[in-house]
Amino acid sequence: MPQLIPKVKGTRDFYPEDWAYQKWLCEKFIGVGNLFGYREYESTILEYMALYLGKSSEEIVTQQTFTLSDRDDKQLVMRPELTPTLARMVAQKEGELTFPIRWQSYGRFFRYERPQRGRGRSFFQWNIDALGSDSYLADAEIITIACTLFKHLGLTTEHATIRVNDRQALEILISKKLDLSPENIKPVFGAIDRIDKMPEEKFRTYLADDLDLSSGQIDTLYEILQTADLTFSPWLQSIFEQLDKNDVIDFVKLDFKIVRGFDYYTRTVFEAWAKTSLRRALFGGGRYDNLTRQVGGKRQVPGVGFAVGDMAITELLKEIDIYPQLETPGARVFVTVFSEDLLVQSSSFAEKLRQEGIATELHLIPGQRLDRQFKYADRQNIPFAAVIGPDEVSANTIVLKDLKKRAQQIFSQNDLCAIKTTLKSGITQA
Repeated sequence: MPQLIPKVKGTRDFYPEDWAYQKWLCEKFIGVGNLFGYREYESTILEYMALYLGKSSEEIVTQQTFTLSDRDDKQLVMRPELTPTLARMVAQKEGELTFPIRWQSYGRFFRYERPQRGRGRSFFQWNIDALGSDSYLADAEIITIACTLFKHLGLTTEHATIRVNDRQALEILISKKLDLSPENIKPVFGAIDRIDKMPEEKFRTYLADDLDLSSGQIDTLYEILQTADLTFSPWLQSIFEQLDKNDVIDFVKLDFKIVRGFDYYTRTVFEAWAKTSLRRALFGGGRYDNLTRQVGGKRQVPGVGFAVGDMAITELLKEIDIYPQLETPGARVFVTVFSEDLLVQSSSFAEKLRQEGIATELHLIPGQRLDRQFKYADRQNIPFAAVIGPDEVSANTIVLKDLKKRAQQIFSQNDLCAIKTTLKSGITQA
């Protein structure tokens, strides 16, 4: 016997029940975006590697991309994120677009990283961005959307929080307090982005040995990162005031340790974190004001947005027991085949139902006993079964069986109006 070939590590198959959830989650995401006027778009899954070089996270580009070469030996990437692609799309039509634009997208992404709870190598992601506004109001709107998503998923402030920072203001503060040159700030930010992933002693050693910071500079850095004072950033003060007006401020808190690992972020950065035992980042985003110029655009188009992967948020819904129990949509009626010589009559009636917009399955194994056909329909959660035997053919009728109520009723095959009404309300038992 041939050996069963397994699925690729870190990927998932979606059986009907799993796919029903994916569609539900997508509708939740897109529905929230629609409330704020964001329009859907989609892009290519393949991009040239050059689109990400110097614009995305170095870790993603060098360690987490799935790469391949085309026939001209140009290096291609299966998209690990969407923001550089969005910037390219905007730059290509920047003279035709009316700004600000509000766009959203839900699609597949790929990262070659270690599969673990809430993280895989192939995943779905919702991206939502506003481009063309350099006002704090755009940032406040994007964060409000994130908080609104929590509400629509049934999450409360006990389950999750959004940690916000001003990367630009923090850079100025650290440069001044630690007396660092601009070129030394980037590696410090890279270290801060990993601070929650290592013990304090190991982190201090890394700052001293790898970044050559003195013990005094390290102590000062720790003091800064433990601060929770908005006065360092009038920009964030304005955002927080607007979030308060939007009635979502309870979801939000200032956190100097949030800097995000993507090179294109310029100011506001934020991450949503689970407060349950999951205790991990759910998603993140921020402001990027220079990306369209970096991908070849002629004008600077400021932008702000965030992206939510499906896997971490799903783990949270499961952990707090609000993962939805969904039915997979299927047929409303199962048309049995009484015998092979009556197949034409059953097939014809099934087609009549479909022409009326009724989802209908026709039995595919002629000659099988009726009781087995009914059992199949019941296991498929098809609520009604239609039987056309020799007597029904002679009288041009059908027997419609309600498999849940275990009741039945006879109809003329031509009385489709009465049949449709019964399929909606069910058969009334005598």
